[in-house]
Amino acid sequence: MKLLRTLLSIFSKKEEIIEDVKAEIPELAQETAVQENKNEDFMYDWSNLKPLNTSDPDLVQVDWIKYYKVEWPKDQVVLHHTVSGPGIQGDLNTWKDFTSHIATCMIVERDGKINQLFSSKYWGYHLGAGKASLDQRSIALELDNWGGLFLGDGNNKQFGKNADGTPRIIKTMQGKFYTVYGSVVDVPVTHYPDGFRGYYYYESYTYEQLRAIGELILLWNERFGIPLDYKEDMWDVSQKALSGEKGVWTHVSYRKPSDKQDCHPQPELIDLLKYLNKLV
Repeated sequence: MKLLRTLLSIFSKKEEIIEDVKAEIPELAQETAVQENKNEDFMYDWSNLKPLNTSDPDLVQVDWIKYYKVEWPKDQVVLHHTVSGPGIQGDLNTWKDFTSHIATCMIVERDGKINQLFSSKYWGYHLGAGKASLDQRSIALELDNWGGLFLGDGNNKQFGKNADGTPRIIKTMQGKFYTVYGSVVDVPVTHYPDGFRGYYYYESYTYEQLRAIGELILLWNERFGIPLDYKEDMWDVSQKALSGEKGVWTHVSYRKPSDKQDCHPQPELIDLLKYLNKLV
């Protein structure tokens, strides 16, 4: 990826781990950029995608120890998103609080920077599907993203609770997008007119993120033989995913709508996943 970003410091564990990767809807404000969830004539060109070069400066090793350093064969790639703002430190802080080793192998930031927490041959809990073998035999790939958004309509809305347990009520502003935490964000948005898992709007995954996950999936296809055929049933609970069928899935393939909403079926993401099989 030809992206101009600063190469961050590489921690002492990089050599060991990186070489492993080798082997009711309100009216929108005028200025809001919203992409409708429908087939568009324009899609990104994925024809020059290649497996990730592990010397790519966009690949950075994170100093992370909360994973299980036990090798397992890999059958599945599972796409996630974080429900958080820019940067990964908040995600890491949350995972550090768990007794079990909960983490994803990679977190891809909005600018395409790939943060590797541990080698793809190792594992951490990431599915919550009640079957550890699914976590062990899959590679979790996380996208930095706010997830589902609410469109302000000028009325009061509850966003969770305050520290004292009382409802956190915010008077929303017409046409502004709110995260699940009640903060206003100005981000590209994908609109689902019929809704997707409880939300009509989601932050859009960026081109840089999509390109990065394409390169990673191609790498893991090359390394582990994970099939690249597109799974039509990946956007809801799939018995095929739960049974361990090989391929690329999303978190929603394993969990009910009230539990998880990652990832959302953005047209560009679907287009990417359908194209990957043409590259091998």
